[in-house]
Amino acid sequence: MAEQRFVFEAAPHDTGGFAEVIKGRDNYLERDVAVKVLDPLLSRFQEADRERFRREARILAKLSHPNIPAISDVDFSDKHFHIIFEFVAGDNLKKILQENGACQLLDVRRWFAQIASALEHAHSLGIIHRDIKPANIIVTPNRDAAYLVDFGIAISAEDGKRLTKDGYVIGTPGYMSPEQEAGEPVDNSTDLYSLAIGLYEVLSASRIPVGDYQPLSLANEAIPPDVDVLIQDCLRPKGERVGSAREFAARLNGALKPARTLSEVLAHGRLHELTAVIEQYSAQDFAKLPAGQRVLILEKTADVVNSGDERLDYAGAQLLEQLVERGLVLAPDEYRSIVTPAFVWAFEKKFGAYSGKDPLCIALEKAAYQAQAQAHQVLREEFTAFLTSIKIEDKEDWYLHLLRKIIQTLMANPCCTADVGPLAEALRTVNKLQRSRPERRNGDAASIGACKAPHQ
Repeated sequence: MAEQRFVFEAAPHDTGGFAEVIKGRDNYLERDVAVKVLDPLLSRFQEADRERFRREARILAKLSHPNIPAISDVDFSDKHFHIIFEFVAGDNLKKILQENGACQLLDVRRWFAQIASALEHAHSLGIIHRDIKPANIIVTPNRDAAYLVDFGIAISAEDGKRLTKDGYVIGTPGYMSPEQEAGEPVDNSTDLYSLAIGLYEVLSASRIPVGDYQPLSLANEAIPPDVDVLIQDCLRPKGERVGSAREFAARLNGALKPARTLSEVLAHGRLHELTAVIEQYSAQDFAKLPAGQRVLILEKTADVVNSGDERLDYAGAQLLEQLVERGLVLAPDEYRSIVTPAFVWAFEKKFGAYSGKDPLCIALEKAAYQAQAQAHQVLREEFTAFLTSIKIEDKEDWYLHLLRKIIQTLMANPCCTADVGPLAEALRTVNKLQRSRPERRNGDAASIGACKAPHQ
């Protein structure tokens, strides 16, 4: 008996609108897939509808971009209406916001530049997404890449009107442009309108207040005013918006490029300028800075971290995230001044209603992997001191998961040749606690399909 090619999980991965998404396995190619199931629409389809969707599926199959999950197959039979996509592991930005609060600008710049590139590719083929929102952007577990999902089938204007009359909304309230809400013709700038709304939400963990734009740069000094200008230019009336997704990405990247020298920034600049300058340096470059400049950066960082000013919290976390990796070849005392608060901020610092910062945990894990002898000793000593300051038994599973990743990375580093006992004991405690609890949050298991059901 021939092996069945596709095997799907019984429970849907996600549902919404007129589709559900199920994770499956392609046994022939030995890879995970995600299938969008539109079977509930079959009763409404006439043969002309089927042919139109087949044609549009062929158009979508032409999408070939590293940040768009590819269509691998379709099943347009009398009983099924399935579209099978590449499966991408990760969390969508809606979930990341719910669990961690606002994201750091340096991460967001990378993700949204990738999404804008995906949109530029789609727009070049005449495909408008129509449902850009954080829930339709998947970020990989290492936070390096973002994928734009739920192109679904590029529903034509005629289909959109028919489905809307039947009670199906094409788009998501709160992210739709005025013309989209009014059922008027849409164009590429419609996607940019929604992308800007998503950018604001990801950087602030809140929607843009209706009729009262609150500048991100006033609430978070790590965000340049040019980011606010970009968002507002995307929200202008149709015909006056940013011209293309390529321009969107260029302006977002440009907003984070330093316009002044390090000397000028250290003497007269704002925090967003300082983080932009630091981003240019490698660990070796940073260690070679003149002593005055290097120490001044460390002092400015300490001042921000110890300020107690909530408006500086995200800037402080971003500076620590940058310096944890760029300080790897500093003198031990200088590196310790970065690492000591970094562990506290990564796990214990309150950011509004949220504790800790995943990006800072990831930076510490990378540093633990890359560190040579002196830096590894500092990381090991400060992490061990941090572990003695907390009650591991009281921590949630997400916290334990991140602790274990750093412990294992420190111990796996060849420079870990002494004082291993406290790390090994902490690892045993973490493993014992997680085995005794039902799984609630595990970074390796927190996967989501490459297709999100539309109109949630």
